[in-house]
Order: sequence, then structure tokens, then C-alpha cells
Amino acid sequence: MPRGKAKAAMDVTEFLHEDHMKVSELFFQFSKAEDESEKEDLVKQILTELHVHAKVEEEVVYPTVENEAEEGEELVGEAEVEHKMIKYLMAELSQMSGEDEELDAKVTVLCELVKHHVREEEKEMFKKLRESGADLEDLAEQAKERKEELMAEPLPSMNATLEIGEEEEEEGEEVEQIKALDTKRAPARKRSNARKRSA
Repeated sequence: MPRGKAKAAMDVTEFLHEDHMKVSELFFQFSKAEDESEKEDLVKQILTELHVHAKVEEEVVYPTVENEAEEGEELVGEAEVEHKMIKYLMAELSQMSGEDEELDAKVTVLCELVKHHVREEEKEMFKKLRESGADLEDLAEQAKERKEELMAEPLPSMNATLEIGEEEEEEGEEVEQIKALDTKRAPARKRSNARKRSA
């Protein structure tokens, strides 16, 4: 068996753990940064990594957890609420510059939310997923494929507005809006390519 193949065979919990570590390192770099432009660049990297990671989890990983892991629905429900709050802060940060007085405080709060989410996910969800008997290597391949697609796309604009009552869509809006408080995740993607998905 070629070396490359053996090295590539990681399960999905290892793949997600690598993402968690990367974001943790970005938060650490931000905590040490003093230059405003460096902070702005780090925030953009953090938002990109978190956006892509959340989409991969919601589209690829969470459906498997729900369907195959013990207490899967409960675990995913809690994780989605955490994603919702993380996305709200992400949307606020996406509108801020390095000069903004609240930038550091908001990044610190986001860091704490992400740390809590990661801790719960790795302790509970990953354990249940490993015990479920699901094909975690195949899931890792699907997650990797989806991540590569998302990383090639620009970061969408984010809307942090808390809206009470009916939501009105702006006409002529060309960029996808992330609704920070929308708890519905995107439908799970099939392994085959996107054309096969029913309309």
C-alpha cells in the first residue's frame, strides 16, 4: 500500500480536531497581536475557519451523529444552539475594524464560546460517534472534500441584526447572507456530486 494512502486515512474526529487546533492557534496569535492590521487579518482568518468548519459539521457530520450515535439528536441540538451564538458574534466581528474599541473584547468572548463548544464536542459527541459504528474514515473524506470546496469560495457577508417580527429580504442582494440566529442547518450533502441533489 502506498505511503500516501496510509497517511491520509484519518477518521473524522481527528480531522475535526485538527481544525479545532488551528482555530485555537489563531486565537492565541490574536491575543499576542498589537498591530491593528495584523488583528484584522487574524479576525478574517478566524471567521473563515469557523464558517467553513461549522458548514462542514452541519452538512456532513451532524446528520451522521443524529442518525447513528447514541443520544445523537440531543447532542446535535445543543451543538447547533452553540453554533447559532458563535455565528452571531462572527457576524458582529465581520463588520469591525482593527481600530474598533470592542474588537478585543468580542474576540475574547468568541474564543470562550468556541473553547466551550470544542470541549463539549470532543468529550461527548466524538466519543458517541466513535462508538456508533459509522464509517468515520469515509466521513473524513466527505468532510475534507466539502472543506476544500468551501475554502475556495469567498467568505459570505454576515448579518448580525436581531430582527423581531417579519423578516424582509433586501432586493438586489447578491451575496449570501448568514442569518446568525437561524438554527436550521443546510441539508446533508450526498457523497455524489451536487448535481444529483434533488431540487
